[in-house]
Amino acid sequence: DFTGTTRLTRLVTVPTVHPSMPTRSVKEFIAVAKARPKEILFGHAGFGSFIHLNTVLMESTTGIKITQVPFKGGGPAVVGLISGETQGMIAGIGDILEHIKAKRARPLGVTSTERVSQLPEVPPMADFFPGYECTTWVSIFAPAGVPKAILDQLNAELGKALRDPAVASKLSDLTYDPAHRPPAELAQRLKADYEKIGKLFREFGVKLD
Repeated sequence: DFTGTTRLTRLVTVPTVHPSMPTRSVKEFIAVAKARPKEILFGHAGFGSFIHLNTVLMESTTGIKITQVPFKGGGPAVVGLISGETQGMIAGIGDILEHIKAKRARPLGVTSTERVSQLPEVPPMADFFPGYECTTWVSIFAPAGVPKAILDQLNAELGKALRDPAVASKLSDLTYDPAHRPPAELAQRLKADYEKIGKLFREFGVKLD
């Protein structure tokens, strides 16, 4: 058993295509995917991975049908994309940013509800599909039963550290956004994510690797 103390950082993902794809926006990609059901190969980091969850959510939200190609991790999935083995992937910003800058991959959107500093010119998926959001997060947990006063003190100290400009800058360099939140909000996020992910995986019959 455990108790969440605080949410520290957020990681945004990027729906991305190989440069050979004739699509330069989310709307164009959705139109092509609907015209070519199951033809577009979309890589992910393995069944049950966060990248897989993102891909399932995109299918569920947009109504498209793509062929998902599992790889053994995010790195191999990125290699599959930039080599042209697959045509698309929803990748973590840290995994794909340098390839985007080098024009080896083309971003279509970001999965946060607002633009991100690493790709300020790329619009959120929510601009086209209101309410769309799929980001992962890093949090700190303590054993169940830790007194609230101690949890509050830990939360306050961690928040102070995240507000340090040097810490925030280092996290940004690693493509993580500081996202300090109180324990109660973390508990709500955990509940909401379990419900959303469970519903999606049941809908798509997902089996974990």
